[in-house]
Amino acid sequence: MKKLKNLLIIMAIAMLPMLLDGCAGACQRIKANGSLIGSTKGDWIVVKESGGKITDVYKLEDVMVQSEASSDGWLFLDQNGNPVNIGGDMKAIRVVSNKQEVFDRYVEYHMEFEDISYREKFKLVHNE
Repeated sequence: MKKLKNLLIIMAIAMLPMLLDGCAGACQRIKANGSLIGSTKGDWIVVKESGGKITDVYKLEDVMVQSEASSDGWLFLDQNGNPVNIGGDMKAIRVVSNKQEVFDRYVEYHMEFEDISYREKFKLVHNE
């Protein structure tokens, strides 16, 4: 009986977001985060801009990218396991299908280590 009670409590907690947001919002959140409660690991493209220029592009596989609470920042581990916290003008794309096609649209880039712009590096990598 105690196990059943605990299971019902867990199910009620899991269903709470759907009751508060409605099914569409909850379903979208599940797809974006990879789970109902919190984020799980997945494949991501993270693009950071400043002044209309791309300053960083991260192509991340099997990592957790999460929004910082009460902030415009994002937190994740890069492919080398280094913690990265960025904010401002950026987007994080969780890649759930056509991974290679999506990943091919981007080039890993970090302005502070490059002598060329993102657009120039993209053209070099894709032989354009």
